[in-house]
Amino acid sequence: MTSSGIGYRLLGAWAVAMIGLSYLIFRRQHVDDTREFVTAGGRAQVGLTTASFAVTWMWAGDILGVPEYVGITGVAGIWMYAAPAVLSSLIVVPFALRMRRLFPQGLTYSEYFIERFDKRAHVAVIFVILYTMVLGGVIQLYVGGTVIGGLTGIDPNVVMAILMGTIGIYILLGGLWGSMTTDLVQFVSAIVLTVVFVPLLLFEAGGPSGVYNGMIENLGENAEPFLTASNLDWIEDLFLPYALGLGVWGVVSLSTWQRIFAVRRDKTSRFLTAGGIGVFTTIAMYGVIGLVGLAAFPDVAPGDLSIEALELLPGWATVLFLVIALMVLGSSVDSYLTAIASLTSRDIYYRHLATEASDDQQLRVARIASIGFAIVIFGATVFALDTLGFIQLLLIGGIGATALVGPFALSLFWKGTSSAGFIAGVVGSQLVTGYLLAASYDVVVTAPTLKLWEIMAVGHLVATALAVVISAAAPDEFEFDSIAREPGTGAATDADSAARTDGGPPVGSNGGERE
Repeated sequence: MTSSGIGYRLLGAWAVAMIGLSYLIFRRQHVDDTREFVTAGGRAQVGLTTASFAVTWMWAGDILGVPEYVGITGVAGIWMYAAPAVLSSLIVVPFALRMRRLFPQGLTYSEYFIERFDKRAHVAVIFVILYTMVLGGVIQLYVGGTVIGGLTGIDPNVVMAILMGTIGIYILLGGLWGSMTTDLVQFVSAIVLTVVFVPLLLFEAGGPSGVYNGMIENLGENAEPFLTASNLDWIEDLFLPYALGLGVWGVVSLSTWQRIFAVRRDKTSRFLTAGGIGVFTTIAMYGVIGLVGLAAFPDVAPGDLSIEALELLPGWATVLFLVIALMVLGSSVDSYLTAIASLTSRDIYYRHLATEASDDQQLRVARIASIGFAIVIFGATVFALDTLGFIQLLLIGGIGATALVGPFALSLFWKGTSSAGFIAGVVGSQLVTGYLLAASYDVVVTAPTLKLWEIMAVGHLVATALAVVISAAAPDEFEFDSIAREPGTGAATDADSAARTDGGPPVGSNGGERE
């Protein structure tokens, strides 16, 4: 553990650096309109977007989550954590390609649901996205307080306040440009963390052979299952809920969709695939932290393995690790806060409260939201830190995806999907899963107690089944190419421009639908 004085100086230096960088980007990229704030003007380079996407998915939570998975189930915990995380970045590819064809002029993917259905459907989607993004921010900030506080002795609430305040300010300045540019610095930091500090930690613990022998000695009769990747004892408690929730979370994550709309359309699948590969490699390296913890600390609870193991680093390395960890911790939180600010401005304010609002007014609301929701996320994290374990919070975080993925897919590929069916699927699923989740925590006692993965499976089934059945009874006859091109309104000109800008062909180049 390093001193609190060093911790405060590091937090201060990080805050000045990130705010200063965001201010430079604010001036350089002219972040003075809503499109620049929300989608970086649709002109972000694929390298920048890929790095931003990858580091956003290299969740700060991995620093705690992967070692805890390993502490519970051994080597198998690495693939139980990694497989759903990688799946989440890859499963979004067909959704993204289809959306970019249908809605190239979009600023937020949530606005698609107004064009595809109506404002009622849009409100249902806003609700799911909003609490999902807030919960994602809480998960990441939780890690910031735990890791930085644990390694410096600073009160975790103080750490979280500094982190959230800094992030709120630099998002207020630069919007998505600020988020992605700081993410690039944070991406390089994440790579350094995995290729330098994890091997260093392994060396400090006695090297591979020393860690292996330590695990054999400490685990005793549990050594054999813990040292094989085929230990399936915890598959229902760890793997399945993660796969059914966070494994499809990328499809509903507004922070992911902001980056999809920010990059050239012909680069979409490339940057998503590259990001997924990067996520897998970092998770595998973080698993080493858990293995070191099992070898060195026989009596430590799985949730504490990460902090205990990292304290094996020499003093100078701990300081450098904290610098890099601050970068990684900021990358995910700023992405969710940017998404929430965009959602508040475009989807709530402009689409429902002030449909005649000027661009300046929308931008002002986005910037106010970046500070307002920074406070909300901080308050929710303080509550979570005192009431929930990290893995518990992490797995529950995927519950929102169960309501939206099925109906969203139907809306993109089946023209018969109706507004009534879509709304019934999303709202019905959320009500059912919310009730079952409350029952599992003994909040209500009149429902069957199901495992978390079963609750998530029920959520997916209810959402998709309701959308299909109600839509089949009274199908829509939606024309997909009408979203980007509305004859007689001039919308086609705007869509043509957007399609060309993002690297795609103009509207109508292939019978009316974009390639």
